[in-house]
Amino acid sequence: MSVPVAYVVRSGLVEGAHFGSAVVVDAQGKVEWSIGDVSTAMFPRSSSKLMQGLAMVRNGLPLKDELLALACASHSGEDFHLAGVQDILNAANLDTSALQCPADWPLDEIERDTLLAAGLGKSSSYMNCSGKHSAMLFTCVLNGWDTDTYLKATHPLQLACKETIE
Repeated sequence: MSVPVAYVVRSGLVEGAHFGSAVVVDAQGKVEWSIGDVSTAMFPRSSSKLMQGLAMVRNGLPLKDELLALACASHSGEDFHLAGVQDILNAANLDTSALQCPADWPLDEIERDTLLAAGLGKSSSYMNCSGKHSAMLFTCVLNGWDTDTYLKATHPLQLACKETIE
């Protein structure tokens, strides 16, 4: 069961709460501290991006500052996010057709509504994971790994991510 783990407070008033669970374990897996239900299976989803980013850096990804942050986080599809995705793909000599994340709308409502008003559709580059995917592709290019199969569990990139997370 999730419990409040953080509060949004403004002018002394609680405006919102973020619910979740968290656990800290030692090297042997012994629980040192926890909050909420930490025994129920969960999907780490985007929280894995930092560890995947570390795996990519360990395998030569040279991104710094904003582009590394884009590789390690979800984004809302604003113009500067899309420019960053394109910068990473350009560094890899690839285009957006190489991205294997699903086509989506930007999370940012203004950006999404602007695209809808212009009659444009979903795109893989708008998807909130496209920064990570572009960095994954760049890492593959740098290592001479196949870019068509970068999402397969047996791909060297995914094995490197698995090893880093483990």
